[in-house]
Formats: sequence, structure tokens, C-alpha cells
Amino acid sequence: MKKVLFSLFAGLSFYFSLAQAPHYHFAEEFYFIKEVPVMNYTGKNFRYEIAVKADPADSLSKVRIHGIAVGKGQEDFLGSTFVVESREEQEWTIYTVIGKVRDDAKRIWFYSAVNGNGRFYFDDLSFYIEEQAGKWKQLRLFNSSFEENSPDIFTGYYVSKRKSSGLETALSDTVVKSGRHALQVITRRATPVSLKNTAVK
Repeated sequence: MKKVLFSLFAGLSFYFSLAQAPHYHFAEEFYFIKEVPVMNYTGKNFRYEIAVKADPADSLSKVRIHGIAVGKGQEDFLGSTFVVESREEQEWTIYTVIGKVRDDAKRIWFYSAVNGNGRFYFDDLSFYIEEQAGKWKQLRLFNSSFEENSPDIFTGYYVSKRKSSGLETALSDTVVKSGRHALQVITRRATPVSLKNTAVK
């Protein structure tokens, strides 16, 4: 009995020591958004895909992919229960956001965000609607593979306004999933912060 209690106490002590230890993360350094109009597809299932190749500088640095439904207003964000899945394909990770178009959604914003330091590549955005059970239709997305001939490489996207001396964005013609270009994002000198320090007081 004493051994059981001692083991339980030791386990709880270890758990609480972990709970009190500071956990670190990187603030969102950079993101871009692809907006997809969905008012004609209410109630239908969708899939959004993006190819990512990541070379993070450390174990905390990463890419985050997610989506949110938006109503009539620019900041009319709606609750979204989208699922994000991933698979490996030719040294790239294909992220897939899966969900159903809400009746009150006018568009969906799909976020691609970089947290931390490293080199990150993005390519081949695609969006599919299930028109009938088991029958999917791909909808055209403007500048979906960063191939548009434009002075602005982010034409067709919303981009974070945060500026950083350690952030570089450019088109890559050497690391690509398909076509001639991919988006290259390089981040340096980002410093992790403690979750305790960012807690709301």
C-alpha cells in the first residue's frame, strides 16, 4: 500500500512540475490567406488542399494551416469545425482542410501561417466541392500556384501586415511542387515566448 501511495505521489509531483514549467511558442511571424467564395455551395462538403515543404530551424518552428467561415461583413467570423489532415507526397506535406459550407457563410478564409524560424515553401492550392455524393468538382482559384505574371507575388491573397527584418518572401523556381514557381518564406531571429508571459491577466 505504501509503495502504491508513493508511486502515486511521485507521479502527481512529476505531473504538476510539468504543469508549472513554462511552455514556449513562437508568435505568428507571417501568414497569407486565400479567400474562396462559397455562397453558392451552402450545405455541401468541401476540401481545400495546399502543398507545404518545411525546413524549420528548431523543434518549435512550424507551419499552421486552418480555415474559418466568414459571413457578410469582412470581420463576420463564424464558428468553424473544420478538420485538418495531412499526408506526405514527394517530400512535400499536403494539408487538407475538410468541412461543410455553413448556410450563413459567404466565403471561407484559408490561412497558411509560419511560426518561428526556417525555410518554408507553399504551392498547389486547390479547392473541391462535393456536388453529389462521391462526385467532386474542382473550382478554379486565382494564382493558386503562384504562377501569375504580376509584380505582386501575393496577388489574389490577403497577407499579414506585420513587417520584420528577419522575414523574406519571394518566388522560388528551384523548390517547386508543380509548375514554375512556389512561394518561399524565410524567417530568422524570431524569439520564442513563454505561454505564461502571454496569458491574459
